[in-house]
Amino acid sequence: MPGTASVILSLLVAAAPKVDETKDLVRGKVGERVATFVRGAESVGFAGAVLAAVDGEVVLAIGVGSADLEGAVPNTPATLFEIASATKQFTGAAAAKLFQARKLDLDDSIAEHLPGVPDDCREITVRHLLRHTSGIPGTNSKGGGDDLAAVLPLFLAGGPVHPPGEHWEYWNQGYALASEIIARSSGKSYVEFCEKELFRPAGMKSTGFTGDAPPRGATVAIGRSARGAPRSAFEHPYGSYGFQYRGMGGAVTNVWDLWRWDRALDGKKILKGKAKEALFEPGPNDYALGWTVRRNDRGRTVHSHGGAVRGFVCDVRRFPERDGAVFVLSCRDDADVRRIADGVEEALFGDPPTIVPTPRPLDDALRGAVAGRYEDDRGAAIVVRVEGEVVRAEIHWSPGGSVSSGFLGLDEDGGVVFYHWTGAPAVRVERDGATVAALSVESRRFRRVP
Repeated sequence: MPGTASVILSLLVAAAPKVDETKDLVRGKVGERVATFVRGAESVGFAGAVLAAVDGEVVLAIGVGSADLEGAVPNTPATLFEIASATKQFTGAAAAKLFQARKLDLDDSIAEHLPGVPDDCREITVRHLLRHTSGIPGTNSKGGGDDLAAVLPLFLAGGPVHPPGEHWEYWNQGYALASEIIARSSGKSYVEFCEKELFRPAGMKSTGFTGDAPPRGATVAIGRSARGAPRSAFEHPYGSYGFQYRGMGGAVTNVWDLWRWDRALDGKKILKGKAKEALFEPGPNDYALGWTVRRNDRGRTVHSHGGAVRGFVCDVRRFPERDGAVFVLSCRDDADVRRIADGVEEALFGDPPTIVPTPRPLDDALRGAVAGRYEDDRGAAIVVRVEGEVVRAEIHWSPGGSVSSGFLGLDEDGGVVFYHWTGAPAVRVERDGATVAALSVESRRFRRVP
């Protein structure tokens, strides 16, 4: 017979209102403070979803901007985004799970699990792959598809250029090899192992991989890219989920499922003891198994990883000493999610703000007047586009040269500024009746062209 206390607790849990994850959640003054910052980021073009939690409680989960290209479908906390290289945390956890089950040792030579490893690569271990300390240069990145025999010679060509374990160099393909080690050690495909052994126990019902069918009724973000065509979060960015992307990227999730994952990592549902310690034990360059683990300049220990792929960028952070987290997922790959996550972290913990304040949006008349193309006498150009209340601007400093992508907004004095988190050079607007004749940026005058 259960005790009276446990019965009361069960009744309280059953009576607790269920959160509607498709709706914005803002709790208390801390949540309001974070929401103010995030909505300021929206005013200059951020589109995505953000979750912030502290002391084991979610204080903010909101979506901003649109999930589609037409602006008809709003992002919500339940919207699904691809998280690119932040997928590596799942690959690291999968290897740690198999270590916990005694199906592999993290210090096994990769040759114990992969056929065809050349002699000069036999000192590389599973842990070296996951910590980016294999000694293989990051430029060994050619090869894809599902045939290990075809890609292994390309990935390992030339062998380590540094003794394994001594030098850190980010190498995506090491995670592709790790995904195959996970498959061979478990008897399941990498995708199947993650879904059955990680996502399902954590309660992550909406999380999957590129190439999967979207969950029924889910809102799936369309990623807009400064470097290519838009794509759905479930669309393969590289043709298929082969060794060109497997294990290193490709997970599709939302901020609420990431919070479930955080809760599972905080407990013993997925990993415990030495396996959990291994997941977060940093090696060279503070890199553990799919996580960077370091004490930041605000004095907090942070487990973090970012991700960037065509159409999507993200920043994922855990704060184990404060039982907190910050997740920033974006469906625009020109969003500076690291700076946004910095601002969310500052607002969450009450740090003195260091992020440049967001400008106010232009009024309706000026938005309509300023849109167009402008050129100067040195071949540079400014392209201004209006997307709702957001006025996007690209400065092409020379033909075929560098491009500064940002937004136009109003500073505290009502002046127009070009803004993208790292600074706000002034923009002088020269009107010509109802239109704008010229823009001046950094003493360069750009005249409007047809």
